[in-house]
Amino acid sequence: MTDLINVDGKCYCGDISIKGTVALAMVMACHCTDCQKFSGAPFRAVAFMPAENIEITGSVKEYLKTADSGNERLQGFCGNCGSQIHATDPAKTTFMVRTGCLTQFSSLVPVKHIFGSSMAEWLSSIGQKTWVSTGPTSAEITPPTK
Repeated sequence: MTDLINVDGKCYCGDISIKGTVALAMVMACHCTDCQKFSGAPFRAVAFMPAENIEITGSVKEYLKTADSGNERLQGFCGNCGSQIHATDPAKTTFMVRTGCLTQFSSLVPVKHIFGSSMAEWLSSIGQKTWVSTGPTSAEITPPTK
């Protein structure tokens, strides 16, 4: 299959490493309210990876949460720096890896937005807002359109 890419990454402090293979068709943006609360952001970009396609080294701290649906999900993160690593089912058969911790994050473009009913409404106009190159007082730029 041509849409498979090898990925690797680390948490912010480097205590946890990830290697795996991702099908580009399985990269999504999750807008559920749990993802919003856990990340402190309007959504999380994730790559769905079956357990046989991922290798995680280091000590991942886990928090078991129960969704409104009753589904249980383990939230994996670095206990040292707090970087979010993944979410998985309790049997650890499928991992939703947080693309921001992967070296190839720019290539992992979400092909689907899930839980769109919880989307922050302002996202629909994000390209029409002011963008700057670095900090709040830096030079204005045009957002990239790839």
